[in-house]
Amino acid sequence: MKKSLTADRRNQIARILVQEGSIKVGELAKRFGVSTETIRKDIIWLDKEGIAEKEHGGAVSKSELVERIIDDKVDINSKEKGKIARKAIELIPQNGAVIIDAGSTNIAIAKELNLFKDLTIFTNSLSIANLLSQSDNDVYLIGGKLRPSSKATIGGWTDLILDNIHADVAFLGSDGFNGLPGPSAVSYSEADFKKKVIESATNVYTVADSSKFDNTGLFAYSDWSDLTGLITDDGISDDKLEKIRNKTDVLIAS
Repeated sequence: MKKSLTADRRNQIARILVQEGSIKVGELAKRFGVSTETIRKDIIWLDKEGIAEKEHGGAVSKSELVERIIDDKVDINSKEKGKIARKAIELIPQNGAVIIDAGSTNIAIAKELNLFKDLTIFTNSLSIANLLSQSDNDVYLIGGKLRPSSKATIGGWTDLILDNIHADVAFLGSDGFNGLPGPSAVSYSEADFKKKVIESATNVYTVADSSKFDNTGLFAYSDWSDLTGLITDDGISDDKLEKIRNKTDVLIAS
């Protein structure tokens, strides 16, 4: 009977993951009337089964229904991302140092950076490093554990590298920020990387198209006041922008 209840609970958690994309230990413990330790064991089992990826305080789904591979995201809102990219490159000083993390909007920026020369570019994105590999810039791939869904490196090694560099400007992506104090990441590890980047650059901008205003990520990686600004497109209402403008600069790419 006990095994049957455990299997049923784990099946329900798996369905919640597919539908919602992420889960938190405390919320599930209350929902199922069990201890947090029991939920942690469930998450470990789901991780071994390839259904979930353990994160601090919970887990995220590995399902393609929830988090599509980064290559599939590039064509979504591509026009807006192109505008954002062109606005972003205006902020890069001549012969400057740039940190750029993973994400489809940052891929659009990387395409523009191919037109530059003599920049020093640091990235944890395999896709971006590949895009810039033939450019006339010095490109450094930040090493660490590879996260397959985003093709980005994360973890302790990336932190050690960031501790030893400083850039003029950094561009960070976001999974959304509706209901949050700032931009977010779907993974705790990627949020941690972004926090380290904020410490490693003079100016830091979140780049996000207007669809992200209605999306909510799992882990906020900063408050808006910790950033130099947000670069977005003109498809968002003034009232939503005003809340962010009270804390940081908002640059509209049109």
